[in-house]
Amino acid sequence: MTRPSTRFAPQLSSQAQKPPRCVVCGSFRGEEAFPSAEAGFEVLRCPDCGLGRTWPPVPPAEVGAWYPQDYYGKENVRFNPVFETLTRLFQRRRSRVLYHRVPRGPVLDVGCGRGHLLRFLRELGYEPHGIELSEHAAWHARNKLHLDVLTVDFLTAPHQRERFNAVVFWHTLEHFPDPAAALQRAAELLKNGGLIAVAVPNFDSLQAKLFGRHWFHLDVPRHYFHFGPKSLESLLARYRFRIVQLDHFCFEQNPYGWLQSFYNALGFDHNFLYAMLKDRGARTIRIRHHPIQALLHLALLPVLLPVSIAMTAVEALLHRGGTIEAYALKE
Repeated sequence: MTRPSTRFAPQLSSQAQKPPRCVVCGSFRGEEAFPSAEAGFEVLRCPDCGLGRTWPPVPPAEVGAWYPQDYYGKENVRFNPVFETLTRLFQRRRSRVLYHRVPRGPVLDVGCGRGHLLRFLRELGYEPHGIELSEHAAWHARNKLHLDVLTVDFLTAPHQRERFNAVVFWHTLEHFPDPAAALQRAAELLKNGGLIAVAVPNFDSLQAKLFGRHWFHLDVPRHYFHFGPKSLESLLARYRFRIVQLDHFCFEQNPYGWLQSFYNALGFDHNFLYAMLKDRGARTIRIRHHPIQALLHLALLPVLLPVSIAMTAVEALLHRGGTIEAYALKE
């Protein structure tokens, strides 16, 4: 990614030296888990509930600098054609999972991205609505898929209370500087018995424990918080959400989490493979300028890919998947 200038990198000297209270359990006993691969930041862990947090947090008014246009890609195309096709297939499958849990009606995708999930839900007879961070992030969903997407603060979005049958946070809750407020707002917008679907990287996963600062899914500083099953379930329960399904297996996210983390730990440029898989309009690294790294990545792939797939099965069996997906009902 294109790094913002230093004026956007918050310094510890301008922050309170003591971490603020844990948003899940209220503890003040934040401990350093490990330094971040992104200079100027570290990752703290609450010893009581296990919630991780990025420290210091980027002020909300400045976080947009960490989402430049090439983060989304030209016309929101982020990956090469093969991976774009796979992304749509995974989103279609996700829409079918929701179809079996949510009655037809209005649904809200918070951080809807290119809008593929909402598109497939619309095909299944739902009334789709989305929220995005910026006009650029919402471009594809609005102009290509013609979806109703607002670019507003979710906490103050002008939606009617108790309107939606489902609210989706698919790898977006960790991007909120106040995830508790986000879940509280979701509870206000959901009908009684409505479903909330949340997917987040698992801070208590085998991947996170093994790779630490090299873990692909850490994504500091865009991820303000780093959830494990315990901290996520506690926060959901606070707002009367009862988890009915918690999955530790995700073929879309977890094998790649292992693969990229292996490469990072071996000392290659951070997330270099991820840059290789992106569309040219979304790359921040020019692959032709790093031919040796590219060749070494390809040479190691036949070894690391089978190991990554095998470890995905192992972590799922141990209930310590690299990401977790929670489906919960509002009671």
